[in-house]
Amino acid sequence: MSNLAQQFSILGQKQLAILDGVDLLRQAQLDLSRARASASTWGTIAVMANVTLIPLNCIVNGLELKAANTVYQVVVRQLYEKFAKSGTRAEGNVKTGLSLLKQAIVQELKRKAMTDMVPGVNVLVGLAEDSLAAWQAMQQVDAGNREINTQAIRLQTTISAATSQLLQIGVKRAEILARMQLVSRTA
Repeated sequence: MSNLAQQFSILGQKQLAILDGVDLLRQAQLDLSRARASASTWGTIAVMANVTLIPLNCIVNGLELKAANTVYQVVVRQLYEKFAKSGTRAEGNVKTGLSLLKQAIVQELKRKAMTDMVPGVNVLVGLAEDSLAAWQAMQQVDAGNREINTQAIRLQTTISAATSQLLQIGVKRAEILARMQLVSRTA
């Protein structure tokens, strides 16, 4: 009888430990769900920011901007040059290729005294660079969403396995309890 009681107690402790683990996993699942919503929002913002800059940069690339006169204009110009200008947000070999292509075309146009064509080249290459940046932002958001979905599936699989284990332990405890009751009635 004491061996059965000891087994029953040990299984009960395992049940409690697994139940605590399941509770923690469900909390992690809830946190991941919140993170997914936040990532989705920020991902949409990132993509829309890149897409919104395409027409802006078409306009800016078509114009020769005058020199900045105020500190505010200098700061805005520096921020634009660093973070928003065509080609600043794209990455990789395509970006380098577009930059080299633009330089070669602009140099050739200047050599042939066709500088009035430079803004058109700026617009077309800038459009390609900005489209590339938008596409890369979409890919990055998509990769992040896939990673979150993979983690959510792993988490759900772990919760299901733990729940199944809880059920098996519950069945074993019920069997032990039935045997303990049988022993106590026959004793």
